[in-house]
Amino acid sequence: MSKKNNIDALVVGGTGFLGGAIVEALINGGHSVAVLSRGSTLRELPDRVELIRADRHGDLSALKSRSFKWLFDTCAFTPDAVSTLLDALDNKLDRYIFASSLSTYGRYDSPGITEATEVPDATQNDFDRAADVPISDRGSATAYGPSYGPLKRACERVAERRMGDRATVLRLGLIVGKGDYTDRLTWWVRRIDEAGHSKDRTIPAPLPKDRPVQILDVRDAAEFAVLCAKDNLGGIWNVNGEVMPLRDLLEAISNVTSSTGDVRWVPPDAFSAAEVSPWTDVPLMVPDIPAFRHFLEVDASRARAAGLKARMLMETLQPLITWDRARRDLGLKCGMSNEQEERVIAASR
Repeated sequence: MSKKNNIDALVVGGTGFLGGAIVEALINGGHSVAVLSRGSTLRELPDRVELIRADRHGDLSALKSRSFKWLFDTCAFTPDAVSTLLDALDNKLDRYIFASSLSTYGRYDSPGITEATEVPDATQNDFDRAADVPISDRGSATAYGPSYGPLKRACERVAERRMGDRATVLRLGLIVGKGDYTDRLTWWVRRIDEAGHSKDRTIPAPLPKDRPVQILDVRDAAEFAVLCAKDNLGGIWNVNGEVMPLRDLLEAISNVTSSTGDVRWVPPDAFSAAEVSPWTDVPLMVPDIPAFRHFLEVDASRARAAGLKARMLMETLQPLITWDRARRDLGLKCGMSNEQEERVIAASR
């Protein structure tokens, strides 16, 4: 067998956020790695990583006659994307590790969501919405709107049907860290950091101070994905961090940045009165409706018992801060503007 065909792992989306972290975890573990990428995401790969340039929504002939022990799939959003990839590899895998999402659960009005909690199936409307997404956008989670979660469940079903007990489904929560393209934690880090050096020193934050938050360092998620491959851990796994109060998170950011900014806690109705939206305008603030009440309290104890580890918060924040300080010329994808913050503060008086 040629050296080219004797590779441990293929990482689809290995130049992206989670995929890149999986590549690093594999390399650190001494494994040989190839990455399948369209080349649209700029990320430097280690010298010993093979780059296979191909589009999973187009020509996959580059995978013909190739074999890998493990396939890590970080960017499938529709069931056909799973099927065509497995077809290209002729199902010759020891394990298929699929990056799914906690969004599959759909509703979070009851506490204690576990892997046994019922998950809704995708509807024809979801499939129709997916079919309308241009090929150029099919690698973006946001392109699928409210159908994102149901379509991820449809992907899971294909993986389960095609791979049986060789399928591992990781229902990922909020993964954060250096390179995070969502900017949800990054906005708070940048805002608090800059508040110590600008006239906009007051940052409104939503009460209650013990509002639950769950985040997990992307490196910890990646290391668990590799553990699943090495230890043959199949089935479905909720992969998320421990629940912490928002107060503790913001205090940690203030401490690690040495910021003198003033976090001002205001009632949630001040945000709605100022026409500022939870989650998009106020990252980590879930909408105050029953369906999302326990969105950031999903149970990941099964994964932790199997070996999921979460590093100390400071180990996540420090590299994130260093990375973001070097890119302050770039705008963020979410978070309040100065004008929105002023309206919130005014509404809270």
